[in-house]
Amino acid sequence: MVHEVHVLCPLSIQAGDCLLWLVGSPSFPWAILSAVRCVNFVGDAADPDFSAEADELHSLLPRGLEISGAIFVDNGGTKDVEKAGELAVNMRKALGQAAGPSKPVEVIVGRAAADTGMVEYNLYEPGEPPKVETLGTGEDPTPSQSIWRNLSLLYCRMEFTVPLYLAPVPSASDYKAQLSDAVDQIMADLKSSRAVLLAKGSTAKAQKLGVVLVQPFNQLKVSETASNSSNGASKGVQPSSLCSDLSQPPSLFTASSGAQLPEPVELTVMLQQSHSTNGKVTAPVIHYAPAAENATTIQIMKLSMAVVCMGGSHVPLVDAASDLVLPALRDQLAAMKEIAMRNTAQKAEVCSYQFCPPGWLHPVTAIYDLSHGETEIALVEWRKKLHRRLGLTLNRPLLRAANSISFKNVDAGSRTSGSRRLTDVHVGLVNSGVSGGRQSLIQGSYEYYHYLQDRIDDNGWGCAYRSLQTIVSWFRIQHYTTLPVPSHEEIQQTLVDIGDKEASFVGSKEWIGAIELSFVLDKLLGVSCKILNVPTGADMPSYCRQLALHFETQGTPVMIGGGVLAYTLLGVDYNELTGDSSFLILDPHYTKGEDLKSIRSGGWVGWKKAVSQTGQPFFLQNKFYNLLLPQRPNTV
Repeated sequence: MVHEVHVLCPLSIQAGDCLLWLVGSPSFPWAILSAVRCVNFVGDAADPDFSAEADELHSLLPRGLEISGAIFVDNGGTKDVEKAGELAVNMRKALGQAAGPSKPVEVIVGRAAADTGMVEYNLYEPGEPPKVETLGTGEDPTPSQSIWRNLSLLYCRMEFTVPLYLAPVPSASDYKAQLSDAVDQIMADLKSSRAVLLAKGSTAKAQKLGVVLVQPFNQLKVSETASNSSNGASKGVQPSSLCSDLSQPPSLFTASSGAQLPEPVELTVMLQQSHSTNGKVTAPVIHYAPAAENATTIQIMKLSMAVVCMGGSHVPLVDAASDLVLPALRDQLAAMKEIAMRNTAQKAEVCSYQFCPPGWLHPVTAIYDLSHGETEIALVEWRKKLHRRLGLTLNRPLLRAANSISFKNVDAGSRTSGSRRLTDVHVGLVNSGVSGGRQSLIQGSYEYYHYLQDRIDDNGWGCAYRSLQTIVSWFRIQHYTTLPVPSHEEIQQTLVDIGDKEASFVGSKEWIGAIELSFVLDKLLGVSCKILNVPTGADMPSYCRQLALHFETQGTPVMIGGGVLAYTLLGVDYNELTGDSSFLILDPHYTKGEDLKSIRSGGWVGWKKAVSQTGQPFFLQNKFYNLLLPQRPNTV
């Protein structure tokens, strides 16, 4: 008898929550791996739209996970527990996860108080009357390790090219009919004996096996040989090979969101071209299918598919392929078909991405039509819905393509941004020299851009360009944009394009200031800026309160421009009682290599007083300053 449930995920009841689905795994019983909000209702919170929920959860959750229960947010009481249990059982039925006749339906149900958010867990079994048993909760100090000791991560990526033969002005019905037929044929192939998979893992045993050929619809299901090793020898593969043979993670890598994930078993689907309809091996056949008389154009549609599955480590690899990976591909293909058919321009660009947002212990999948870009209204609304379902903030992009995690051909410990620039060079500089002050700092990461990088001699004129590049890198790393950091010439060309500068400005060594930076950020990133006008450098401390508010609410780097100098401001330390203050300055005038020790010892990053203890002013006393405060976009 179960007396304790392990809640592995950070679970909190948020304002507006009324019903949450608990996510678990049959291979890791009585553990809650995550919770997703119900977002589709027919009527009130007690009446979910199970069909719509099932369609979306099929695409979102890794195959192999299941709805293991529900939390009903109300004022408490046994009836709430029974209602949550009833809803969870019906959700499982909608997802095709109902228990068989020999296995009773048991789900974990939670009763959450709307005012406190505290959750009490129970075991629910339907019947007349239903059985309800109170459950205790257990804690796990290393939830990621616990999950991946019990489960294996499988990853499969496929790209399909779908040719459509259409009239010059195709009708919607013709477009949909051809698209439907083409996708249905792919789905039929994935159900046939033509479908085989190549599996590759990261364990020592996997290295010995090489690439494993998995044949889900073969009688033995797994071939007796793998691909040739580097020395040309063929290696045997037992039909009983387990997922853990290819993926038993001794260590986990850290995704960009902070999640701990294992290296997955990578699978590649291949369709045999030498099989006839009766299953016999034949020579490859070219199929001739003449187009209709009025079909004078060909449109190539690409479907980029990627699925993640989570199966028990003890599960045979062939069963994981046939029961998890191929069904997941078919589910995703069906979802992509529906999305592509809704594209009125008939030029869908449907892609799937994996994400592991902050606070999540396992990946989820989102499918997007990117034919109109990520800022298209319908796609923004879809991301907002996903944010609400996953309990994510609605003012920060966490599910854009730039946020996605990539498993393909990347070894553990080698996941970097690819940049040779130093990041976050201020971290660890805590002594500002202000007694009793409050530090307000940049939120998130950035790259340090300075003089002479990229083989550009901008010594003496490029400091504002470098400050702008640092600011753009912040927006890139925080995934507000996928655009590359602009070069000096691209910055100049942008100012010419908007009519702020003459054509001769491109390629020159002319300075730019805060106003020009605001124009470029608006044009390239759609980022608006506030500008503070400071009469003299001596007045700078009086603006600390406004700067502190900026870092606490926006968290973006600030450009300081005065005279012919520009700096990047990363934070302030301010004592409201005494007025004492200090500024965390990142100086773009540094001209040497990417050496953190030299940068810090030389004072190129550090806390600066407006006037030092020796009476030396940092800010020019007879010059005015413009402070550029980029505003964080309130978007997803």
